Amino acid sequence: MVQKVEREPIGLNELQSIELNILAAFHNFCQQNGLRYYLAGGTALGAIRHHGFIPWDDDIDVIMPRPDYMKLLKLARQKQIFGEDYIASNFYLDNDLPVQATTTRIFDSRTEVTFDNFRISFQIGCWIDIFAIDGLPSSRFCRNLRFRTVRILLDFLYCDVTKFGGKRRSSLVSALQYFLAPVVGIARLIGYRRIINAIEKICLKSAYENSEWVGVLGGRAAEKEAMKKINLEPAVLVDFEGNKFQIMANYHEYLTNLYGDYMTPPKEKVSRHLIQAYWK
Repeated sequence: MVQKVEREPIGLNELQSIELNILAAFHNFCQQNGLRYYLAGGTALGAIRHHGFIPWDDDIDVIMPRPDYMKLLKLARQKQIFGEDYIASNFYLDNDLPVQATTTRIFDSRTEVTFDNFRISFQIGCWIDIFAIDGLPSSRFCRNLRFRTVRILLDFLYCDVTKFGGKRRSSLVSALQYFLAPVVGIARLIGYRRIINAIEKICLKSAYENSEWVGVLGGRAAEKEAMKKINLEPAVLVDFEGNKFQIMANYHEYLTNLYGDYMTPPKEKVSRHLIQAYWK
């Protein structure tokens, strides 16, 4: 009889180190290929407030203008563009990955991550998230309507790809999911591939190059991540764990929209993701 060996999960500090190495490889790739990107979300906040990771954070978020994002996907069809250990995964690169087309994950193939709340099985390692920045309408009402529409479609997507009744990001959301039971059936009838295609069509309605306003339609912050395109450039370099990475020019306005008084740490200090990571 073969004895099963229990593996030690990767701890937070080691996970952050793995993600930092991926980010460094991504940064070098962007520099070599003239691609624009900016640290975003909690990663941007960590860079400004902590000069690195928020101590309890367990992920890295990056945003890219849509033209650069599409070039990234085109180049990612070539193997090992970030080095032999790192793989880019996206709905259009790997149809078995149940994430939206406006998100690309670059992961370390030497690791593997398990999810308790997904009903669709897929393989991925420790990763960083790359989100597309898309063009938006000039009208605030139309911008918010577009964000809300994408948010509804994203909720349908998660209803399809996750287990009904599973643990969610908070006890409140875990309880509220039972009110969505009728939606789960509709979402699974439609299927996540059709939902992702619908999201992508909405995201591409306004050309990035011709838009005064832009935003991350695929993110969770919705209209809080809408900004004038002029506020992005020129990108500035900031310290992050002893490295230099890019952030948008007007990061103060961006972080204020997301977090308010972003220099004051919150009382609750917890990680968001329900994952376990291991070395293969």
